[in-house]
Amino acid sequence: MTTTAPRDPQHPLEVVRRSCPICEACCGLRVHVDREARRIERIEGDPEDWRSRGYLCPKAYGMKGVYEDPDRLRRPLRKRDDGGWEEIDWESAYELAGTRLRAIREAHGTPAIGLFVGEPTGHDVGALLYTTLFMQSFQSPRLFSSATMDQFPKNVTLKRLLGDGEMYVIPDLPRTDLFICLGGNPLASQGSLMGTPNARGALRAIRERGGRVIVIDPRRTETAEIADEHHFIRPGADAFLLAAICQVVFEEGLVRLGRFADFTDGVDEIRRLVAPFTPEAVATATGLSADTIRRLAREYATTERAALYGRIGTCTQEFGTLASWLLDVAAILTGHFDEPGCMGFPRPATGDTEPGRETPALPVGLFRTVGRGLPLVDGQLPAGTVAEEIEEAVAGEHRMRALVTVAANPVLSAPNGDRLASASNELDFMVSVDIYLNETTSHADLILPTRVHAERANYDLVYTRTCSHNYARYSPRLFEPDADLPDHWEVILELAARATGTTAEALDDALVDDLITKVTAPGALCEGVPRERILSAIGDKRGPMRVLDLMLRSGPYGDRFDAGREGLSLARVIAADGPIDLGPLEPRLPGALKTPDGRIPLAHDYITADVPRLREALERRSGEDGLRLVGRRQVRNMNSWLHNVPVLARGRNRCTLLISPVDATRLGIDHGAKARVRSRSGEVVVEAEVSDEMMPGVVSLPHGFGHTRKGSRLGVAATTQPGVNANQLTDELPLDVPSGTHIANGIPVEVEAA
Repeated sequence: MTTTAPRDPQHPLEVVRRSCPICEACCGLRVHVDREARRIERIEGDPEDWRSRGYLCPKAYGMKGVYEDPDRLRRPLRKRDDGGWEEIDWESAYELAGTRLRAIREAHGTPAIGLFVGEPTGHDVGALLYTTLFMQSFQSPRLFSSATMDQFPKNVTLKRLLGDGEMYVIPDLPRTDLFICLGGNPLASQGSLMGTPNARGALRAIRERGGRVIVIDPRRTETAEIADEHHFIRPGADAFLLAAICQVVFEEGLVRLGRFADFTDGVDEIRRLVAPFTPEAVATATGLSADTIRRLAREYATTERAALYGRIGTCTQEFGTLASWLLDVAAILTGHFDEPGCMGFPRPATGDTEPGRETPALPVGLFRTVGRGLPLVDGQLPAGTVAEEIEEAVAGEHRMRALVTVAANPVLSAPNGDRLASASNELDFMVSVDIYLNETTSHADLILPTRVHAERANYDLVYTRTCSHNYARYSPRLFEPDADLPDHWEVILELAARATGTTAEALDDALVDDLITKVTAPGALCEGVPRERILSAIGDKRGPMRVLDLMLRSGPYGDRFDAGREGLSLARVIAADGPIDLGPLEPRLPGALKTPDGRIPLAHDYITADVPRLREALERRSGEDGLRLVGRRQVRNMNSWLHNVPVLARGRNRCTLLISPVDATRLGIDHGAKARVRSRSGEVVVEAEVSDEMMPGVVSLPHGFGHTRKGSRLGVAATTQPGVNANQLTDELPLDVPSGTHIANGIPVEVEAA
């Protein structure tokens, strides 16, 4: 839907209302476009959007910047024998990819092909729906993604406790009276795993209604600056703190299971497991006093509407799974789980988390890496093992011989990028689905570009699973795309078909058939609806919008394929021309549980098996005094993929090493001078920024920079904000054991003046 805002009679501007496609807040935008010139004239916040009310952050301009970027690719590129590149037509590109991948698969088996899926797929409904099909069609166990550098411990714990690894538990910010934030910076991220437009306004609203905001972080972040309290914590110590909070809850009789007593097992086991972690025992390891820990535990347990939230800092650490688990354990013990104003569950219109859609069991160890024997966990291998699985010296005859990357830049985003860049040269074939010739795709034999946000319609699919208030929203594309530039879903569907010897049509039909089976299964909302009626309702136009229509109609607010019934369909969501309000978070348990017996195994043995390692680490952590490295979010960044946008890249150098005045003085490092940072896996030289926002003993470097490699074509990033690659310091060897997630926070480092 569009409205006209005349600029002049010859070239009227149209205003398109849609959501921002850059981060999970999905703020409402008004985009002023010149259709004839195919130009975005202006982007502004939409005051009529009830979710964001006119708010937008700098990342919103990324849509315009990426669309206009002269460096983005529009035709397939094939690497020549001399290392240069040449454009080829699409049929030749597909045939090349299909022939090479089929040959490798036939000669060496499916594990010889690896897949690496990047974070940008989450912002494109077509990519989301068809990437899953893409992965299934290859049937390779060597699946890597950005998840094991991000939220994967949360997926693992949710799978064990609830039976659904993507049924995210989200803080009910609009109604909470106490928000405790660990390892997150919502003012920079706009609410990662709690999508909330204008996070600053949402947190201020808590305080304005008499509530409190408490931040626990090794850095006094932007969020900490507006909080009622900020407490420094030693990096990687969150599991110790959370275990101590649970210990106080038991010791002081603050357990309030309420209705959860009827369907929760293992509470006595939790009491036994956390008993050694008294506030006094963990004080040195955490950096918080015992009195502070006790007060925080009491305040949390006795506030009726309280939300205890942890984000990437709690996941990407040595005990990421235990920290993610203990956040939910503490909430369940104190009655702050699945309750208004506490931690709750969105109910997406697409029905992703509805009962009756059983998620498959994903046992651990169906495949193990050749290099170290690390297990496949819930369908994922650690992202940092890609290099060692390629290297002949490590993996031998059973090495990975082909790699497909999808909107991913693991040379920057995965640990020890130098090793991966070098290993890529040992591959027999590499193909990248990507819009840029970047640090990773420069090693490919073939690059397949796709349309960008402005050229495709979208639905906020994954982020309606992580929102703090339920909604549904369709976003129209701004421009008709070039006829010879396919969409992301079309590229990966055709690539999968060519590589597996089938057709795109057959794969698409299989996707729809599988979904119909799920939504009509016993217990599902459309149980008993004839397949023919569903197919007639959604039509025969292939692609993600047909699949989306099926999901919306069969979801909790859908019309159930009944023309006489009020309910959602794709047509109704499109006609709304903005977000549809589907209400606040409401209690969903035990009905939404997908565990085999419909109960919560609070002390699941897969998770609790790691508690002895936590106990053993307590003494070690209490005696450590070296420097630790953490990352940091920045409001003008989105991992590595907005650095080539001029409006976001301009300004002072943002890739700096934050260091406390205490440490800077001790090490002889001046503000603005160069510092050398060294870990086991590598070293970087970076500009130092001395600031008392850092906890002594902790330094901080942002993720996603390092645009200095030869072979990439990122003109703005390379000249304006090149920075250094923080993940060159991330050691690929140590992992959070239960999830296989890499330790990107709390890395031991040495720092000296350069």
